[in-house]
Amino acid sequence: MFSMTGFGSGHFENDSWSVSVFVKSLNGKGLDIFVKSNHNLMSAEFTVRKLVKEFVKRGTVSVHIEVKRKDIIEPVSLEDLFKNINFFKLLREKLNLQVDDNTLLQLSTRYAEAPKEEVDPTLEEAIACALTDALKELLNRRAQEGEHLRRDMEDRLNKVEELINKIASLREEVYEKAKKRVIEKAKELGLGENNALLLNEITLILSKMDVEEETTRFKSHLEKCRELMKAGDEVGRRLEFIFQEMHREITTLSNKLPELSSLAVEIKTEIDRLKQQVANVE
Repeated sequence: MFSMTGFGSGHFENDSWSVSVFVKSLNGKGLDIFVKSNHNLMSAEFTVRKLVKEFVKRGTVSVHIEVKRKDIIEPVSLEDLFKNINFFKLLREKLNLQVDDNTLLQLSTRYAEAPKEEVDPTLEEAIACALTDALKELLNRRAQEGEHLRRDMEDRLNKVEELINKIASLREEVYEKAKKRVIEKAKELGLGENNALLLNEITLILSKMDVEEETTRFKSHLEKCRELMKAGDEVGRRLEFIFQEMHREITTLSNKLPELSSLAVEIKTEIDRLKQQVANVE
């Protein structure tokens, strides 16, 4: 089980590039990826996003890429620059223009700028290596935080199980008290304990108070939660759904057995805390 929060960093260098990557992830309903860099990485952004998706399934992920060039590149094409200078000199002479050498150089340089290339393979490789290291660290931290969440949620599930077992052990006592109240009321009306009308009334009341199905389903949800929490894949959404179902079952049980509502309230409180925790789970 993984938390959605964490961070990681990575660094990689080759002959041409030095790349540092910092990755941070926060909670999110889906997977949102935001990429920032001091370098134009538009053509490499697809590779970055694809790599992030291999490591992260859910959360808001911010990727910051710092790129530094180690080798020296010519800002202009010298061959084109010389050609342009000769061209503008000739143009100045032919048209008898009053253009100084500085202006002539500026014009020649403007049209001799080296073309801006797409992200070259060596840079993309450096980014991938640095990003992979950062994502591995991020995943490790998310796993550590996920283990803390799992332990806390397991403790809460154990407490919930104790409370639901307590309800199960007390329900017969509640049934008997309800039965006695009906019998006492019947005696006031002059009806015997074996009266058919009385027996039918007792059966009807006890059927309305029966929580066997709710208790069974609730315990089944508990076991399913534990199974999912031991899994290593994306379980957050499934746990959220199960906690909602557990909350529904305990609400129904509380309505049927209002005498045990204090225990039901404790269970609901723990379920609400579980919901808050699972909001951090991938």
